[in-house]
Amino acid sequence: MTDEQTVSDLRELFPVVDHWTYLYNGSIHPLARPVSEAMNNAVDECARGGEDAFHAGYERFGLLKERLASLLHAEPGNIVITESTTAGLNLAAQLLAPTPEENVVLTDLAFMSSTYQWLASTSAIPDVRFVEQRAGRVALEDIEAAIDTETACVSVCAVTVGSGYRYDLAPLADMAQAAGVPLIVDAAQALGVIDVDVGATPVDFLAGTTSKWLIGPTGVGYLYVADQHLDATPPTVGWMSAANVDQWDVRNCELHNDAGRFQGGIPKLVGIAGALAGVDLLNEIGRPFIERRVRDLTQYLLDGLGRLGLEIWTPLPADERAGIVFFRIPDAAAVHQELKAERIYCGSFLDGIRCDPTFYNTQEELDHFLAVIERCARRTR
Repeated sequence: MTDEQTVSDLRELFPVVDHWTYLYNGSIHPLARPVSEAMNNAVDECARGGEDAFHAGYERFGLLKERLASLLHAEPGNIVITESTTAGLNLAAQLLAPTPEENVVLTDLAFMSSTYQWLASTSAIPDVRFVEQRAGRVALEDIEAAIDTETACVSVCAVTVGSGYRYDLAPLADMAQAAGVPLIVDAAQALGVIDVDVGATPVDFLAGTTSKWLIGPTGVGYLYVADQHLDATPPTVGWMSAANVDQWDVRNCELHNDAGRFQGGIPKLVGIAGALAGVDLLNEIGRPFIERRVRDLTQYLLDGLGRLGLEIWTPLPADERAGIVFFRIPDAAAVHQELKAERIYCGSFLDGIRCDPTFYNTQEELDHFLAVIERCARRTR
């Protein structure tokens, strides 16, 4: 089957294509029909069965942990299901619990979810160090220069939300290990569109959501916790944290000896049904096909923007980016509104436009997008 026929078949799974040229898949991915159907079926189970529906939901909870662990080349016992990337990153910060005398090293290409817990929560500390980007990239030597003997952790986004810069996690993990500093990774913009292997590039914590490249709904996230942190005391606990819950012993809590100790109460079972269906769809399509398709479409888009002479903030080498293309154009907010008027959905912030094409998008859709951008660029000139 040709790529064109495959893409045509895949487009039948996404109702969004009837309403938008949707190019913001790394923000909130439109639900595929199997995902929404799985969630609707889970709602029906709850309506018909009440507590009886919990058992099927809990089984899907375990299957989702297995699927996420497989994507990360990890074990299910290292996975916590959370409500979002933010929740996972906050849990990681709480487990590390830096003292006021310590510092954390961040970058100015991070998303707010990776920085705010260090600035305005119980995890906040006075010395938060921001490594500044250089032309949309973050240099490893700049991160290394910010680390000292009081550094509690380094936190980065595997693929940055703004420029779309993709870290080479292997030397970053090696550098953090050599310095004896824990590494936290926000993988929300990475997992599902590139291979993330926590065995080959060991990190301490890795958080993400199912609502982006994993084709799932909002409200379900995950946190990978490395083995060396599995004996940490949870900042909060619930009945699912305990290995002895079946004993109904309210006086003694025996925590699980894996990441289950960080799981509190009943998770979002309807969302988990959708998240599992999304990951299963991703596996059915095949990540190699998705990665190749996204790489080709982003290259096509970058070539077109380059011909228009626009300021492209996204690194051009394929190994320095993933699914995000960001460029600047005069009066970006007005351009964004004009794109919406043409039924083209993308992002606009930092005085620019962001596009995240994925496997179901077509070159014809990108041509439409580029034609609008060319018209706007000519007018502003």
